Amino acid sequence: MKRWVIAQRWTDLLFLSCPVKPELVQSQLPAGLEVDVLDGHAWLSVVPFFMSHIRFPGTPGFRWVRLRELNLRTYVRYQGQPGIYFFTLDTDNLLGQWIARTFFHLPYRLRWLRGSCEDGKYTFASANSLQLSARVGAPCVSDSLDRWLVERYSLFTEKSGVFYRGDVLHQPWQLSRVDALDVTESLTEEFGFSTTDTWHARYAAVLDVRFRPFTKLSGCN
Repeated sequence: MKRWVIAQRWTDLLFLSCPVKPELVQSQLPAGLEVDVLDGHAWLSVVPFFMSHIRFPGTPGFRWVRLRELNLRTYVRYQGQPGIYFFTLDTDNLLGQWIARTFFHLPYRLRWLRGSCEDGKYTFASANSLQLSARVGAPCVSDSLDRWLVERYSLFTEKSGVFYRGDVLHQPWQLSRVDALDVTESLTEEFGFSTTDTWHARYAAVLDVRFRPFTKLSGCN
């Protein structure tokens, strides 16, 4: 078993993804990161989900802790290695925000979030940035775009001119289709992008993950 520093359970994840011009994404990235493209397109993803079963090596899981999260991410390369870059990770938990910002250098924000997934009906809301409802569809076989978007096992973050890489350990994603999707969002606009009415949507019920220690990389170019 590879060394890890924190374990989590992610549940009821909704991946809402849309193509974007690569040059627009590149203009929003810190120097040193290169936008990743598929068939000439960069991609953004808005991802609401729930986190629980947080634990550290040698400790029991904090089963009473359950966080709501909402992130805006894109797909990048750092010196050729593919990964994810987060423009923001919003949470409704103050402790979770402090841990992520302090120890993992991630751009977490404290925000009002509400959401649930019951009997296949999915709802999620963030004040002033997202309102959505959907119905979880049938399981599907991941296509090439699905795999490109979700099967990413590294993330890159930057703080005070220094890059860090975080590697995550988990099983491959098991995805389902999303039906009756209704989305109103302005999260993408907050970070210099346009909203869209066309989303590539996928759902994942549960995934247990472990993060390896973050690695300090070189400074920004």
